Amino acid sequence: MNNGKEFRDSLMEFKGSLMEFKGSLMELKDSLMRFRGSLMELKDSLMRFRGSLMELKDSFRGSLMELKDSLMGFRGSLMELKDSLMGFRGLLNR
Repeated sequence: MNNGKEFRDSLMEFKGSLMEFKGSLMELKDSLMRFRGSLMELKDSLMRFRGSLMELKDSFRGSLMELKDSLMGFRGSLMELKDSLMGFRGLLNR
């Protein structure tokens, strides 16, 4: 009879251990789900950051093109000024 009680006590102890293990697994699952959620938020943040960088690149490229156009116009104006000054110099030399 004592063996039966010991066996029953061992089974109950084993059941308790299994319940603790199940609880640990549930906590692990919850932690992994939170970690997964954090990774998804990080991915979203990185995608938004990438989009911002692309917008910045496009804006910078557009600004550089405008600057190039302005400098080319300024160069053209300087060439016209040079031609005018050369013409004025030619008039003075007569």
